[in-house]
Amino acid sequence: MKQLKDIFGRKTSIWLAIELVLVTCACWWAFDPVIITSYVTHLPMNCDIDRIVKMEIASSLTDNERAMAGISFYDGPRRLMQKVQEMDEVEVGCLSYDENVIGFGESFLFGSYYHDGDTILCHYLDFEKDSKIFEAYGIQSLTPEVPTAELTHGCENNNTIIITRSVAMAFFGTIDVAGKIIYTDNIGLNPESGQWEPVRRDWHIRAVVEDFRREVYDRDMANVFVLSPGARARANIIVRLRDGIDARRFVQEQERNVQHNIVTEHNYIRKMQTAREASELDLNSSWMGKQTRRNLLIAAFFAINLAFGVFGTLLMYTRQRREEAGVRRAFGATKWSVFWGFIREAWLLTTLSVVAGCAIYFQYATAHGLYSDFGSLNPAVHFWFDDFGTHFLVVSVIVYLIILCAVLIATAIPALRICRSEITEALKDE
Repeated sequence: MKQLKDIFGRKTSIWLAIELVLVTCACWWAFDPVIITSYVTHLPMNCDIDRIVKMEIASSLTDNERAMAGISFYDGPRRLMQKVQEMDEVEVGCLSYDENVIGFGESFLFGSYYHDGDTILCHYLDFEKDSKIFEAYGIQSLTPEVPTAELTHGCENNNTIIITRSVAMAFFGTIDVAGKIIYTDNIGLNPESGQWEPVRRDWHIRAVVEDFRREVYDRDMANVFVLSPGARARANIIVRLRDGIDARRFVQEQERNVQHNIVTEHNYIRKMQTAREASELDLNSSWMGKQTRRNLLIAAFFAINLAFGVFGTLLMYTRQRREEAGVRRAFGATKWSVFWGFIREAWLLTTLSVVAGCAIYFQYATAHGLYSDFGSLNPAVHFWFDDFGTHFLVVSVIVYLIILCAVLIATAIPALRICRSEITEALKDE
């Protein structure tokens, strides 16, 4: 209590405490979105993203020219894939007809799936029968009777679906769900009424696979694989490189080679891109990426102001106590006891101010909420920031540590100089 009276008995200490309270509220507002966004974007993708390369297939024929010539849409891409598979660096490859594949940006292919009154909005990917799509992505089966290498085999039902762990847990509370059914409502023509109406479509679950993140901002991991209804306008080859092969170097070295050697009569590889490069591009160019950069700039602005504002105030505050340090040393105090006295006071003042600032911001948070651009659509996936109490506590601790570091550094620099100076020099203005 005596130390508190000594601290707040000085007018400069009171103004410094008020400044630290305001800084705490500002830092909370600026750092909260940065902390959450950084956490989500650095979560593991749960697939071999560093070994995945996408090869974009192009054709010298239009769809009409191909149809007039009687050329199968599948023929060229499959022959290209066979040639790619023969490359020494490639471990496994598969064809993909999705507009956006895993690790290559945001997907617009999603739908609502239902079971027993529960609804989950899931991103979906097509897979071809007898393809190696799961081996190419490195996604493992969780259904013992259907190994990863056999996930796409024996799929004779056009309503076959493979779901991820989190979808299974959300709907059934277990991953032992092979053979069960979930459904969608598609718009179809009712032959009895002649009206377009929602028509239930049942999907038979073949197996469950491990959760993965489709893109860097995917936090729900609500993904499903459905048996492909047929070829789409665009085709890609997804390859998984052998362990130890650098994907970026592979693309640089092989881009010219595939354009000249990996070709068929009407098809060729137009572009190659690594999944890691695509994720980084998505991180920078997407709407969420732009918002993230804006939040980072705001946080950087406040960090710089924290550094200059608090540093300047504390430097002046500590230097004003130069004579006090000289008096204490004249009465027998050691240099280090004086130094640690300054540090203890700075720590105590900061702790009390940050606690007060967090208490003030708590009133705002309870009324307006915390940063929630990553709200969950899947009840089976829960992170620490989904809980208000945990979210507030974690961010408060981070804000406290940031401010405390700034205060201690700003206090230690002049305090060291004062303690190292001669007693007579410290007392010359006394």
